[in-house]
Amino acid sequence: MTRFEIESRSARETKAWARRLATLLTGGEIIGLTGDLGAGKTCFVKGLARGLGLDEDRVLSPTFTMIQEHRGRFTLYHIDLYRLEVARLDDLGLREYLFAEGVAAVEWFERLREAPEIDYLAVRIEYAGANQRRIELSAISDRYAALIGKLKTRFG
Repeated sequence: MTRFEIESRSARETKAWARRLATLLTGGEIIGLTGDLGAGKTCFVKGLARGLGLDEDRVLSPTFTMIQEHRGRFTLYHIDLYRLEVARLDDLGLREYLFAEGVAAVEWFERLREAPEIDYLAVRIEYAGANQRRIELSAISDRYAALIGKLKTRFG
């Protein structure tokens, strides 16, 4: 499995890495975000939004709405499964968002029952100190291994 580990010392750095990643997206990607509450998943999505030509200030934690759509270079589907103990692809119409031409960023991706059967870019964000985060990107398929390779080559 292809992996890329990033040490971030601020929310600004976290957003910058996500923005860099977004510049490499071609549409149809699924980004599965995991990590403790408050680790920086929404912060990462804000960076993705900016890289897709969106106003990051309009990207809020969708915990209460669960799904937010933002139109930019590609539509960003920001999905938060925090309030669901277990989610299935057919819950909330998730299938139509995850397999659309846009980019689906799913917080609490591990709660999606079918997650092991889906090709996606896994993004795990962990606390690594007071103001530090460890961001690990893992490729679940060749498509995402190539994406990580491009990210490393251009920005690593």
